[in-house]
Amino acid sequence: MEVENILEEVKFYIMNRRYDEAEKILKEALKEQPFNEDLLYNLGLVYELRAEGQKAVETYRKIVELSPAGRRREDALKRLRKLEGSF
Repeated sequence: MEVENILEEVKFYIMNRRYDEAEKILKEALKEQPFNEDLLYNLGLVYELRAEGQKAVETYRKIVELSPAGRRREDALKRLRKLEGSF
């Protein structure tokens, strides 16, 4: 399945607060594309929405470390700052 289609499906689940389904789809997709910033970022969002702050922080840090020039890096850094300030 194309990443865009996966992200659309994940967006549907997130909007309907079906976080477990979103996580399952993202983890499955990450098996084939473990460094995909969009998949990782959305997994971080799922963790954040489920109040799993530490998992979200770890996921956002992975984006920052893997993609120093990536397009999701700044978004991940903003979310990291917000989350780390709440610990």
